[in-house]
Amino acid sequence: MPKYPEVTNKIINYNSPSGKIHIGKYIPPFEENSTGFGFKGVIIEDFESGKLQCYECGKWFENLPTHIFYAHKLTSNDYKRKFGLLLSTALKSKRIRLNQSEVMIKMRKSNLNNRFKFKKNNSFAGNRKGIKKAEESRNKYGVCDLQIMQKVIELKEELGKTPTLMNLKERYGNAFIFHLYKRYNSYIKYCNKIGFNPNFSNFNPKYSREYFMEKALSNECSLRIFTVNESRALYKYFPNGINELKQSIKGEKKE
Repeated sequence: MPKYPEVTNKIINYNSPSGKIHIGKYIPPFEENSTGFGFKGVIIEDFESGKLQCYECGKWFENLPTHIFYAHKLTSNDYKRKFGLLLSTALKSKRIRLNQSEVMIKMRKSNLNNRFKFKKNNSFAGNRKGIKKAEESRNKYGVCDLQIMQKVIELKEELGKTPTLMNLKERYGNAFIFHLYKRYNSYIKYCNKIGFNPNFSNFNPKYSREYFMEKALSNECSLRIFTVNESRALYKYFPNGINELKQSIKGEKKE
């Protein structure tokens, strides 16, 4: 078997022929596939033989495309989409990939006409606008649903309380906050979803319950009248959002 570069030589225990698998640059934890074999968006490669596991039946092969086509009536692209893999991911063992690479390099060097280039906006690109990224892409950067939850849980256990957005930003950076909001729209709602009591930072101390009620009374009571920062701070004083704010205003008028 060819040796792996140290940077990608990450190994975990697994129910494989050798008892261990390579996970490359993937960052655990991973979400299990619905079939019961392997993880969503992760190529499972046996440590010793280099064979890949079929997510449909759990068997091990060096050349998966041939197996999945004849045994499961799936094309390679359909298989990749079904299990969250990038369309550019190879479904062959390291040995086969290196042999094919060696052949292609010799062909390119011997004849410039053999050089192949992807066209712009090709279907194999992992970041095409309007196309949802595969789970494999998220696993490589540690931002799949399970990984985001794991980071929040770990910081909660360390702090002894639910981390605020500022705590998460200081620990994991702006990119993590970006993915969290892009995926779930609201950190408050996300905390409620996973059963945590949300905490708030004093990043915007100028806001108060009275501030939001006065602004809503002097304008049409809707989210449109608040800035982005105000909308985020609103949930600190009104956990159910604009509807709770409206109810509070009605209660004030009755009194």
